Amino acid sequence: MDLYINGTSSISAFDSQQGLRFDNKNRFICIEPDYKLIIDPRQLRRMSRIMRMGLASAIKTLEVASVQTPQAVITATGLGCLDDTGNFLVKMCDPDNRMMNPTAFIQSIHNTMGGQIAMHLKSNCYNNTFTQDVLSFEHALLDAIMLLEAGTIESVLLGGIDELTELKHELTSRLYKAQKLCEGYFGQGEGSAFFSLSSVPSAVKLEAMILSQNSKHGDICDYISNHLALEKKTLILTGKCGDKSDEAYKSLENIFGSTATIDYKKFCGDYPTSCAFAAWLACELLQQKIIFDAIAQPKHIIIYHAYPDRPHTLIHLSGC
Repeated sequence: MDLYINGTSSISAFDSQQGLRFDNKNRFICIEPDYKLIIDPRQLRRMSRIMRMGLASAIKTLEVASVQTPQAVITATGLGCLDDTGNFLVKMCDPDNRMMNPTAFIQSIHNTMGGQIAMHLKSNCYNNTFTQDVLSFEHALLDAIMLLEAGTIESVLLGGIDELTELKHELTSRLYKAQKLCEGYFGQGEGSAFFSLSSVPSAVKLEAMILSQNSKHGDICDYISNHLALEKKTLILTGKCGDKSDEAYKSLENIFGSTATIDYKKFCGDYPTSCAFAAWLACELLQQKIIFDAIAQPKHIIIYHAYPDRPHTLIHLSGC
């Protein structure tokens, strides 16, 4: 079955008009919209920042795709609602042993975003959250593909969300310094990207998705080699972080050859579901809403994601 991306929306540190939002602490901070124009202000009062980002992206995606209610909602998050989790843990360690507010604990679970979207849409459809660290979005995409190919549903709302908090930035920075991985590191990031998938033809087609199951990644190597032999107007987006962890990409660099390559984390930073940002960026490039000098008008974009000691992944999108 041919699958297409009918609509997409993203909140990230990158904006084609406003540029890149990068602070002096080596952090990529999201350029956020005026949520009052998207979400009822009465709801906003009870929503954390990551919930606002996720719900706003989901609403905009459905508007672009002209879908009122999707038949499945699948979200991916590597670390969940970090701000609420951090607040709850800090208060739990209060030396004065004061009464705790349960709200932060209730909203700290990973599937909070998926539940919030379902409540807003008043939908009781299939709703699932994947939290496989740096492979969360890829597993969520795989679930969406299987649901659509099974023929039980016709449309899926898929998204990847993660936030960057002060506590997370501080702890991760200390860890990277201890492991001597910070040299050349692009920086930590955050973002929310959503997609509407279906079998209805549109401007962007999902050609393939591979979650490598072997240590040598032969399936991905063969796929890229065969594709590049046939298609020259191809852009490769890699998930390099700029540090020592990029050694995981060496096994495929010879296969890329002279093919145009962009390290997409230079625009969003490093976070578990950054692959969702890469997929959004690929959709924008294929529709020429964003143009890079590396390749003016790509017909195919391959997103290649690799972390040390983790399965490598490939997502192939093409313009129609």
